[in-house]
Amino acid sequence: MKNKYKNFKPSAEQMALWPDVSGNDVNGRGETEIRPPSPIYWQTPSMTPFGPLMNFFEKHAHPDEDLYRTQMETDRIRDTEVPPASSVRIEKSSANWTDELKSVGLDSGAVCVGITKMRPEWIIDGFEVPYDTVITIGVAMDFENLKTAPEPPAAVEVVKKYGEAHLVTHAIATWIHEQGWNAISYGGSNNVPIQLIPPALESGLGELGKHGSLINRVNGSVLRLGGLVTNMPLVTDTPDTFGVDDFCINCKACENICPPDAISADKQMVRGIEKWYVDFDKCLPFFNESTGCGMCLAACPWSRPGIQEGLIKKIAKKKASRAN
Repeated sequence: MKNKYKNFKPSAEQMALWPDVSGNDVNGRGETEIRPPSPIYWQTPSMTPFGPLMNFFEKHAHPDEDLYRTQMETDRIRDTEVPPASSVRIEKSSANWTDELKSVGLDSGAVCVGITKMRPEWIIDGFEVPYDTVITIGVAMDFENLKTAPEPPAAVEVVKKYGEAHLVTHAIATWIHEQGWNAISYGGSNNVPIQLIPPALESGLGELGKHGSLINRVNGSVLRLGGLVTNMPLVTDTPDTFGVDDFCINCKACENICPPDAISADKQMVRGIEKWYVDFDKCLPFFNESTGCGMCLAACPWSRPGIQEGLIKKIAKKKASRAN
């Protein structure tokens, strides 16, 4: 089927706002030294040279009533305050706290919860994070809604799931405070001071796909992430490797579907780490004029319901045959 979005050309109005800097340079593409990321998008507009493009996005958002109502509800959830921590601190083993915390997250709507120690290179430049344990959670998107991308139902689904991610991190932070420990709930959108994908990878929530997003062994690419930090003593998780790299090297589904050809066939060096990377300067104009996108996630074979276990087995079988 012909991709009707493939001939996209950004509007002159949008490109007139483009700063005299490449977003890829801001992101550190080609840099060989590890460093914290610079603010680039979904931060306070004055923090980034792409602030005017953020304002453009909001001004030109699709006038869909469901999208508007969903955004207002997500904003309300995000701005809800977590009650202060109890003055009485309960003491338990790290293992017990970890089991209970993950149960709270799963009972509150997460499909996965991971724990790891914070690294300086995950904290966005200009922000401070007071606690050194980071918890990332994933909430699952509905594939039927996602595959309409870049049409409004997909945007509604994304915004709705960010609201659910905030609900989960708020619930976990509230529970931590009830135990007398401290936490800060960041959710997964607007001025989050840390990158969420790196700690999610480190804590076993999945692997990085060619489309630049997380691929989970159960839910594939249909996840939205949320995060929080705490000083509660917890047991950290380990990365989960199940063959995504082997798969993405040969798969071109997201490459082929991307209207602005922003997805590369090869990994790139970004702030000292070789990884899959999406070209910011190509992706953003289409994203802005489509009120978001997500076509790459919808096209990803890992996103289709019920296919993940079979893919993992197939990858393992191929790997074993190569080894013999």
